[in-house]
Amino acid sequence: MTDKNAIASSTVVKSIFINACLAAVKIITGVVGNSYALIADGIESLNDLFSSLVVWCSLRIASRPPSDRYHYGQGKAEQLGALFSAVSLLGAGVVIVIQSVQNIFTRHEAPAWFTLPVLIVVIITKELLSRYALEKSEETLSTSLKGDAWHHRSDAITSAAAFGGILVALIGGPGFEKADDVGALIGCAVIGINGYLLLKTALHENLDGAPPPELLLKVRQVAAAVPEVLGVEKLRMKKMGLGYFMDIHIEVSPVKTVEEGHSIAHAVKDALHSQVPQVNDIVTHVEPYDGPLPEGKTTA
Repeated sequence: MTDKNAIASSTVVKSIFINACLAAVKIITGVVGNSYALIADGIESLNDLFSSLVVWCSLRIASRPPSDRYHYGQGKAEQLGALFSAVSLLGAGVVIVIQSVQNIFTRHEAPAWFTLPVLIVVIITKELLSRYALEKSEETLSTSLKGDAWHHRSDAITSAAAFGGILVALIGGPGFEKADDVGALIGCAVIGINGYLLLKTALHENLDGAPPPELLLKVRQVAAAVPEVLGVEKLRMKKMGLGYFMDIHIEVSPVKTVEEGHSIAHAVKDALHSQVPQVNDIVTHVEPYDGPLPEGKTTA
């Protein structure tokens, strides 16, 4: 397992433990305290727990090395984990919407006051966990871990919405009990937006979409800076696991021998691996250059 995979997996394990504890606390408090919003929030945390387990499994599979059966390894498992995370987030939102709408048309008592301090602890915990997971997702380039982080943030937001609904229900008194359910619906809107954004990114990576333009530009610049490279003809990149696989066509002087072209190609690989850490695998093609010499370049 690579360092990136180990960091991402360790982060998810922490998420699983915290989500299990919070889900139990929220559901028990919601049942005892008569808060449908808090129960819905607890259900969302259970979804987070299951999603984190899937993300952890996908990271473990993605860390497996190439084999006779999988020549490129199984890095795509990480992208599939991200896709599942997005779909499960949207699914949780639909379930909570249905339950909340049913509760609005059903008479019930106002939530108990002690549900509020529980929600404050939950909001703080989930936001801190979200920031931690987002930081690790940037460090490891893990889209599935980023999805897991947004699950935590969505949980914090839905908890905040539940807090507002319960507070209105308690202050307003009789007739305001349904504010608890309205708070759950507001939280669902946030879940839907985040789920859509995560799904969009996950689909892009699963369909081998191009990386950000700034990353493509950096790769071109690094390759072109190698002394005997006269141009970059083609460049293709795709996300595979926690890094990128790429094909690059470099142009060299047509008078170079095969051995010299091979040496230049290796110099390009070495430069990219040292200066662009996001790239895991590089296939370099050598093409003859037939245009005017770029400034500062020679055919020697």
